[in-house]
Amino acid sequence: MTTTGTPSVQESGVSKCYEFIDFRAAADHQHLAPIVEQIITGMTTLSELPGGSTKYRSLPALLLYDNAGLELFDRITYLPEYYLTDCEIDVLHTQIDSIVAQIPSNSDVIELGCGSLRKTQILLDALNRQRSGVTYYAIDVMPGPLRDSMESLAPRFGNVSFVGLCGTYDEVLGYFGKSSRRKTLLWLGSSIGNYSCQEATEFLTKVSDIMSVNDSVIIGMDRQKSPEVIMAAYHDSQGVTNEFKINELKHANRLFAEPGALTSVFDVDKFCYVGEYEEDIGRRNAFLEALEDTLVRWPLEIKDRVKELCGNSGDILINRGERIYVESSYKYGDGSASALARSTGLIHLAQWQDSRDYYMLNLFRKPPTTMSPPRAMESSSFDKWSKPTHRTQQSDLGSQYPTIPTLPEWQHLWSSWDTLVLHIIPRRCLHDQPIDLRHPFIFYLGHVPAFADIHMAAAEILPLTEPQSYALWFERGIDPNIEDPSICHSHSEVPKEWPLLDDILAYRDRVRMRFTNWLDAYERGGRRAEADAARHVWMAFEHEALHFETLLYMVLQMKPGDIQPPIESSFAPLGGRQPRESWIRYSGGSDLVFGLAGDNESEMQGQLPSGHVFGWDNESPQIRISLEPFSIRSQPITNGEYLAFLQAISSESVDSLVPQSWISLDQEPALSSDYGVRTVVGTPSITTTEAAMWPVCVSQKQANAYAKWSGKRLPTEAEWIHASRTYHLARAQATGNRKAEFTECETIDGFLDLTNTGSMLQQPYDMFVPSDANIDLASWHPQPVAGDGATFIGSAWEWTSTPFYPHDGFKPSAMYPGYSADFFDSISDQDSTHYVVQGGSYATHRRLAHRQTFRNWYQRGYPYVLATFRLIE
Repeated sequence: MTTTGTPSVQESGVSKCYEFIDFRAAADHQHLAPIVEQIITGMTTLSELPGGSTKYRSLPALLLYDNAGLELFDRITYLPEYYLTDCEIDVLHTQIDSIVAQIPSNSDVIELGCGSLRKTQILLDALNRQRSGVTYYAIDVMPGPLRDSMESLAPRFGNVSFVGLCGTYDEVLGYFGKSSRRKTLLWLGSSIGNYSCQEATEFLTKVSDIMSVNDSVIIGMDRQKSPEVIMAAYHDSQGVTNEFKINELKHANRLFAEPGALTSVFDVDKFCYVGEYEEDIGRRNAFLEALEDTLVRWPLEIKDRVKELCGNSGDILINRGERIYVESSYKYGDGSASALARSTGLIHLAQWQDSRDYYMLNLFRKPPTTMSPPRAMESSSFDKWSKPTHRTQQSDLGSQYPTIPTLPEWQHLWSSWDTLVLHIIPRRCLHDQPIDLRHPFIFYLGHVPAFADIHMAAAEILPLTEPQSYALWFERGIDPNIEDPSICHSHSEVPKEWPLLDDILAYRDRVRMRFTNWLDAYERGGRRAEADAARHVWMAFEHEALHFETLLYMVLQMKPGDIQPPIESSFAPLGGRQPRESWIRYSGGSDLVFGLAGDNESEMQGQLPSGHVFGWDNESPQIRISLEPFSIRSQPITNGEYLAFLQAISSESVDSLVPQSWISLDQEPALSSDYGVRTVVGTPSITTTEAAMWPVCVSQKQANAYAKWSGKRLPTEAEWIHASRTYHLARAQATGNRKAEFTECETIDGFLDLTNTGSMLQQPYDMFVPSDANIDLASWHPQPVAGDGATFIGSAWEWTSTPFYPHDGFKPSAMYPGYSADFFDSISDQDSTHYVVQGGSYATHRRLAHRQTFRNWYQRGYPYVLATFRLIE
């Protein structure tokens, strides 16, 4: 790296300084420039585009952006067909105050690929007026245009410091790795669209690595829209885009040119620019097509290096009609930004759109933790429903997850747990008991490691971790009957005083080290996994994941001022009416299969079978149920709809129906005029913010009251599972010509033809849950219900009308015999206590939310859980 100093710039007689740092690698006359080697490799290698089957030679897209290319692209941004720039400026002008509100004073703003800064100056002007101590960093590969931009802008914004960083992203981003200042990265335009799903995920992961907690990145994304609009934007009537693409060949020729050379590598006049749009993927592709047969001729001076790179230094024949791939531009659909966040460990916090809904800016923020390791996007498309084609064609899908949770999975879960118990809950509140029917928080800090240690000791056939007395105090908590708290299952003895926090944490660390050593030996192949030992380890993992959610809904009952938010957040203003109520029809059927097969704990002996899926005892055995035709609401009931219900009924019955998930914002003794929804990042208003569109969290009694008022009912467990898994599979298969068929189908299960796809529905994991599902701490609060389509998984569990009964043939777990059996209601009871909930909340681990055989349950009158409901008619 060479630094060119801090030159003084004079403009209009006003002195202004900016810093310029050149990160470009020093010239190496012994080797070819990296971009030249990329040209050689691309032209001598045939590769498929993601999700495609045709193979192409290629040129690096970076070739487009030399000085001539930048000038041509700037001209493109003023063309009437090229909607992107006008749409982005529209967003910046109309939403600038909301955007700047996310950028604190005394922080760094870092723009990736700043170009001419035409749009960025709108943001700089607002920062200059509304903030202080902001340093703006502009990154670009071309030093001349970058200097010109710095010299033009720096004198105009006296409250902003300017630094120009010349180099590629890989060369520059490490510069910020050790910065302690808050950072907001800008990736404006639609540059992310030039990256495939995998490439975008990999790049944003690199960006995330230099970010600290609460750092942000704002990314511009072009939305999916009419193919005609998209194609016109890249094929303008003046031919500027054609000139821009052809300049790539001219730039390549200039890179290879030697003084006195008589020939060029590419015969530019023998190529033209062509494009295509793949609507299923949402991808516009650009190519250079040969108008006639032509040769690519390597200069004599580099032929030895060409041979080293590709094994042959001969000229390359490009046949007439052959296409050289230049670049793609991916378009983003609904949920795409959220899906991208989940694959990179970021949280998608806000979205700002232009007036035509063509373009959006998205705010992502770095959280303190993620519940699971980020998982790379597997698809060629950013569509939230998109899945690899082979998944919809295979009848034996197998398991989506390793049977034994991996060490990275454990580490992410531990990090999430520690964030909740040691950051969100202040230490002074750890002995608080916000829900009378539960132990104080301090119990759960000991309960989770004690339960895990009991099972690890059984797995290893070794003694408990010291102090062994913790197993007596912390093994099992309390869950008394809310109608009569004297009725309670067996539980651990309660000590006169709980152990000191530091002692509990030291015990936790010893237990975690025990698991780390076991998992490390297993994953390195040094430990043979017996089925029983593996089940003990799996059980400890899911137990901790379940208790994360238990503790979270307890935290939500604290005084809001006592909660320490894990991340800075904001809530969008209420922008419209409630989604239009819509219904999905199902034909039902006979002999539909539910439950988990092949997981008989008592019959599993010896080594763990490959690909086995564990489940809790109430998930087995498989059962068959017949369903009559039914229609189910596509979305759960929202906070706004539930508030309207309360306002419509008799005031005498209101008190018992106000959700515990709400808190009054006006302190009225009767029905409040406004409520906030309890979250760990604030209490957003139901009447003025997006919280009106979130699923309402209520008890089953409250859900039933709403259903009765509306003349509908809650779904049974079987109806809910059938609706969810069938919709997900059908939506994933509704591609190409089948999209219209899916939209017009009378019943979802009729669209599928269950004779051919029924086996997919019986798999333990629902592998077609949309990739933007709000689970696994993708957000620290619910998200608005979708305006179209259906949402079954995420934000909140969903109540059913099914009492928590065992499957026929149920056998209690020998390892944890009371897990289910202590809570089953007698089938002869006229008024059951516990009812099944299905789906998953924003705090549900993805292993649980994706396993469609998992059954959760709560007491019907329990008002604190993250559970909503939808209706059947």
